[in-house]
Amino acid sequence: MKFKNINIIAISIILISLSIPLNAQIFKGMIIGGVNLSQMNGDQTYGYNRLGFNTGLGVMAPISSNRKILTSFEVLYNELGAKETQDPFKYNTKIQYVSIPLLFHYEDNVGGWTFGLGAQYSRLIDVNEDWGLPNPPIQYMDRPLMETVKDFNRDDFSLIFDIRFRIWERIKFNFRYQYSIVPIRKNVTYTNSFPSTSPDFDSWQRNFYHNALTIRLIYVINERSSKELDRNINREMY
Repeated sequence: MKFKNINIIAISIILISLSIPLNAQIFKGMIIGGVNLSQMNGDQTYGYNRLGFNTGLGVMAPISSNRKILTSFEVLYNELGAKETQDPFKYNTKIQYVSIPLLFHYEDNVGGWTFGLGAQYSRLIDVNEDWGLPNPPIQYMDRPLMETVKDFNRDDFSLIFDIRFRIWERIKFNFRYQYSIVPIRKNVTYTNSFPSTSPDFDSWQRNFYHNALTIRLIYVINERSSKELDRNINREMY
């Protein structure tokens, strides 16, 4: 499965790269590199503690006559998951995806800020999951019943909110928030670590969702630099 997904990434990157010179007057190519700070809602851990890569290529094109409304398409290698290092619970999970976000943006041509909203489809590549549960169980500590823990879904659908601004010439700073629209794992049963025969026993079910903050730098291949724009009398012509 890994080789199949690598082929998908390679083909998508080639198609994006070919579209840039063919449509230089319309498309802006993007080289993207950054990190995710992620957690999973539902795993009973808290904090954006999982650090992972978010990197790939993309294209952006205007869809309005004044070039203020744009759409973008990306192909990314995307690492998500969760991490809890506090004793006695040491949950540690890294989930690798090929992600394809599609967004619509509003761009302020004067201030240089861009705001985007869209959706992302991700295909699972690999999972490394370690629950790190103490043995014997510690009473009153949330503990999953492992027989209810199923594999992660191979497909993830997320909502994305995106902000970016120019920091120097063709380089932009990008902040992105993503959250799963549908569960990536369903109906995991947790208990409070008491035996099921105990009067203090309690249990509940949780679904898992990705929840991530992303910080990236974007190099826009064929966007005009500030010096080139300054040479234009009418900046709205760009």
